[in-house]
Amino acid sequence: MDTNMTFRMDSDIKAKMAEICAEIGMSQSTAFNIFAKAFVRAKGMPFSVNLEQPAKVISRAQMLADADAILDEYAEDYKRMAE
Repeated sequence: MDTNMTFRMDSDIKAKMAEICAEIGMSQSTAFNIFAKAFVRAKGMPFSVNLEQPAKVISRAQMLADADAILDEYAEDYKRMAE
């Protein structure tokens, strides 16, 4: 059974949401239903709500690639100094 829900929101946010929904081809109602289903599935907010920025998760492969890049830079510097 469908039901209606009424709430207040900032008019600028509503307009921006309408634009984005139109761009991706969905109604605002659909967007809110997606959020509501995610909320129920997560048994709360489906995203982190806190004052601190969440730590960026870096994969092991990315860490190794970063380390290789740093070592390559050092190797190039070492070669220049040796010349």
